[in-house]
Amino acid sequence: MFRFLFLLTLIATPALAQSPAERELIALEHRYARALIAKDIAFLRAYYAPDWRGGNWNGFYTRSTLLQRLADRRYLVKSMRLRDVRARVIGNVGIVQGVDEEVTSMNGRDTSGLWGFTDIFERRGGRWVAIASQTTRIDGRRP
Repeated sequence: MFRFLFLLTLIATPALAQSPAERELIALEHRYARALIAKDIAFLRAYYAPDWRGGNWNGFYTRSTLLQRLADRRYLVKSMRLRDVRARVIGNVGIVQGVDEEVTSMNGRDTSGLWGFTDIFERRGGRWVAIASQTTRIDGRRP
């Protein structure tokens, strides 16, 4: 019985163990989702590093081009629910992957759906900033 419990502990521990930095990064992703809904440009400006670059189905963006797009009244985020969010920290670099289920529109066109994302952060000046991101549409089947 002891051996079974010991093995169960070894198997379950990695999934349960999160460092404070990993928890901080996951919380940051949730604050980011709320900032998109609220169009909190001050938060978003601090979230993205000046040298950030991100890609999606439309191509690549710099920080300034993305901030312009996010501030545009034609881009609306009505809701964004994050799930399956996982973080890893390697030195001063954090990697966060997850899925967001969102209700969004651009120029009146529905862009809602499931999106897989990977955000890469670097610890700069005592805080995490996004330095690279990739977003991919998930085809509607649950991942």
